[in-house]
Amino acid sequence: MMSIFQKLNSLFLSSIFILVIFGAACMSNNDAIISTVELTESNVEQTSNVTNADTASPKNIISPEITNIPDSSPEDIISSSEIAPLATTITTVPTDSNNQSNDKPIGDTLPQPISGEFTPAAIVAAQAEHLANLYEKTVKSVVFITANTQMGVGSGSGFVWDTEGHLVTNYHVIQGANQSTSSLTVKFFNGREYRADVVAFDPDSDLAVIKINDIDHELIPLPMGNSSETRPGEMAIALGNPFGEEFTMTTGIVSAVTRTLSSGFSSYSIPAVMQTDAAINPGNSGGPLLDMNGAVIGINTQIKSSSRQSSGVGFAVPVDLVKRVVPSLINDGQHSYPLMGISGNEVNILLRERASLPRDILGAYVNRSAPGGPADLAGIRGDSSLTGSLNFDGDVIVSINSIPMKSMDDLIGYLALNTAPGEEIIVGVFRNGLEILIPMTLGSRPTTS
Repeated sequence: MMSIFQKLNSLFLSSIFILVIFGAACMSNNDAIISTVELTESNVEQTSNVTNADTASPKNIISPEITNIPDSSPEDIISSSEIAPLATTITTVPTDSNNQSNDKPIGDTLPQPISGEFTPAAIVAAQAEHLANLYEKTVKSVVFITANTQMGVGSGSGFVWDTEGHLVTNYHVIQGANQSTSSLTVKFFNGREYRADVVAFDPDSDLAVIKINDIDHELIPLPMGNSSETRPGEMAIALGNPFGEEFTMTTGIVSAVTRTLSSGFSSYSIPAVMQTDAAINPGNSGGPLLDMNGAVIGINTQIKSSSRQSSGVGFAVPVDLVKRVVPSLINDGQHSYPLMGISGNEVNILLRERASLPRDILGAYVNRSAPGGPADLAGIRGDSSLTGSLNFDGDVIVSINSIPMKSMDDLIGYLALNTAPGEEIIVGVFRNGLEILIPMTLGSRPTTS
């Protein structure tokens, strides 16, 4: 017969056993965390979900799911499978929060990646395949332009704007061409050649539109991108005919954005110009600068070089300006730019010190406000000096329509890309230690012949 002590001890052990079983049943709800990754282009979105108790395996597989990128037409779709890295299986192991080692932070229960195989060879092969496919998709829309001029025969590049036969190029490519139906010849990648007429041109932006007639093959316009969304470091692809070498592709990156560049044909500057290290040489002028998906982000226009050969500093007219100018040239024969009627400088450290400006003031210092111009009529004050040396008492334009203007380049770019003649804007001006808001009606820039 069991003693009272033995009975109590047996009852205690039974209770402990019941608690252990109950605890194990409760813990069975804490299963492995499965992470799913969907790769679309180069962006990775990771979501975590807690599964039910019947999960097949404690180890979990992450598989990339590739989606397509729509292009300008069903026939010309560039798939993201051409550009996405070749991902292989990545496994994760669930971390048991109740069995943590002493040297691991408490609460670190996220799945930890163990291995991932993104080999350099696979990445390079994917990029090469993508570029080859992109070339085949876009080169059919690029043209080789030959211009007969009084100085001889010149050549350049261009691309298809629409299915009606309008092509876009640089003004300086067709500038010296005789105004006759035989002065311009256009050749496509498929060997088709056409005579072309000049529709209109804009020296201020170094852009021109020409047109071919009696078209006997399909024209495929290039899709337009957004230069305002392009960032330095992104891929840049130039197509054109450097030194007459037809239908050449060069690649690089976008080196800088929002440059201001003289067109060489006007006293006004081209705003928001893109800089690239993709090789651009004589003959590339007028050709498209593409992003990695084949959309136009600029039109190659100039290089900076002492030898007239690529030194890794090329410039392209931003496509956001092209999208405003080209339709005006086709529909109206010209493009009208807004005019504020000032000349100015960026607020640098020297000007800030001489004008006793606060250190946080950025913008465009007004050297001169043209008499009778929109700025003058609105009451914006230029520097009072009449001798050319500054008295440092002019206004500083710090914003337009509540958008900060950090420099004169910002101001030029904003007006050209976001406003139109006759539009009313609100100009933020820093004067006498205060910022004031001045309404202004923009004028129209004189036409450059």
